[in-house]
Amino acid sequence: MSYRILSLYYGHDANICLLEDGKPVLVLEKERYSRIKHDQGHMNDIIPTILKEHHWAPESIDMVVINPYCRPTLDSKEFNWDLEGKTFITNGEYLTPVWQGSPEERYSRHKIRLSDKTYDCIAVDHHLAHIAGAFFTSTFTDAGILTSDGGGDERFSAMGYGLNNKIEWIEYDWGKDRTTDYSMLNIGSTWASIGEYNFGYQRLEGAGKLMGLSSYTKAPPLLVQHIQRHALYYWPFPFPTNLFYQPKILDPHSQFAKELAAALQEYTRLMYLAASKRIKNLKNVDRLCMTGGCAMNCLANTAIHTSGIFKDTYVPAQPHDGGLSLGQALFAWHHVLENPRKLETWSPYLGTDIPGEVPLKYVDEIVQALLNQKTVGLAFGRAESGPRALGHRSIIADPRRADIKDHINQNVKQREWFRPYAPVVLKDDYSEWFVDDVPGTYMSYMSGVKEDKQDIIPGIVHVDGTARPQVLGPEGDPIYRAILERWKEATGVPVLLNTSFNHQEPLVNTEQQAENTWKNTGLDVLVTHSGINYKNNISKISRREECQSVTLPLQESKVGEIQ
Repeated sequence: MSYRILSLYYGHDANICLLEDGKPVLVLEKERYSRIKHDQGHMNDIIPTILKEHHWAPESIDMVVINPYCRPTLDSKEFNWDLEGKTFITNGEYLTPVWQGSPEERYSRHKIRLSDKTYDCIAVDHHLAHIAGAFFTSTFTDAGILTSDGGGDERFSAMGYGLNNKIEWIEYDWGKDRTTDYSMLNIGSTWASIGEYNFGYQRLEGAGKLMGLSSYTKAPPLLVQHIQRHALYYWPFPFPTNLFYQPKILDPHSQFAKELAAALQEYTRLMYLAASKRIKNLKNVDRLCMTGGCAMNCLANTAIHTSGIFKDTYVPAQPHDGGLSLGQALFAWHHVLENPRKLETWSPYLGTDIPGEVPLKYVDEIVQALLNQKTVGLAFGRAESGPRALGHRSIIADPRRADIKDHINQNVKQREWFRPYAPVVLKDDYSEWFVDDVPGTYMSYMSGVKEDKQDIIPGIVHVDGTARPQVLGPEGDPIYRAILERWKEATGVPVLLNTSFNHQEPLVNTEQQAENTWKNTGLDVLVTHSGINYKNNISKISRREECQSVTLPLQESKVGEIQ
């Protein structure tokens, strides 16, 4: 019989994982149901629906895995686990400064009462779950692991070492004496606080926005020093802009705002490189996994990957807190239950399913819409698990349009002017268009766009000449790949613009949500398994055999030419 684990994380970005015999059946964030970005608190009201959808009877669950900490729901309703026994948080050494050693003091065994049933339970520390999620989803037999975020279970960072099916060693809050270049690596809260208090963004939104702004200028060294001091001692507070005779709330158009974002990014790069060198010196590993919310920083990830310190690096599809339920489950399956690993790449499509497939016969019509300068929303199959849209809940567009970034920012997603868009590129053509050899499966790294290509695909080139590519290989989704291959045939360009299918909301989850977002924004075309929708013809094109394919003008289309 199969062994089933139900894993739950109830902090911000609350999420659930169903793991069966070590394989994820589902990894889903609460926000996809509630439609509230980064939603927090318990998910007990939707667990029965999720179990029923996946044909899991409550009595078929062998183990429940949790993190003990629960945020209240947004209506301030408290929730407490019904546990037997004290958790690892009460262990004597848990809050020892600069703790080093095995992870055995970082989890605990219990009985848990959930939905009127009692289960075996394991409670797992926040950063240990991050570390396990990164290492056990990688294909590395051994690796160092670096995790950093805005804080979890009284810690801001940790590093570890994984070997086969075990997390062998872990260190928390390294460099806490604050006399070295390492500090506490408390960069997550520094980004969040400056984004919130100095720019007026939502706390969990600021870092992603400011990363885009950071490329608009160089970081003044003096400002980097001030950021380091701020991150060491004053990270919960606004940055003291008055020291530079600047207003407290900054306008992103101002030169100082750009310099502050650039200084944040440069400080992050330096701290990440210092951390990676520390791991290398302590464990002499050839490979590194990066995780935690700070692993969403593609520039820092790339700095480590291209530094030459390691032969290879890896960032999971769910490095943020939305992947903690998966990390907890994998820690229980491999480290605690001692099941061996299978070194394989997993599909990132582990979310809600929109049943049915997009017929291949739609591909020509989709490409024709792109050639006609339309923006196209794709919503089909299992949703991506994690923060990046990878083709199943994506908006795609022609990257040859110089105005496409401004058009989507203003008319489709209605977001900040300085935020760039990413490319999806065929793997076989990657090296012809991009400079850096980076892992591109989950859009976690940056690469320079080759100079002779930048004028051809300006829609995805950031102000500094870089882009955050999704590299689509033969194993990629067949419909998504077919669209890109057909686009290359039509234009000579193996690249499309790809961004998340949403509008000031979580990634669309269901077909109805996709249709609502399409109707209420400037998005031109909606594609689902049941048809292609156009704004001037809201009725769906059904999957009928008489649906005619479109003949594309292959011979007339040239590289760099917009049709």
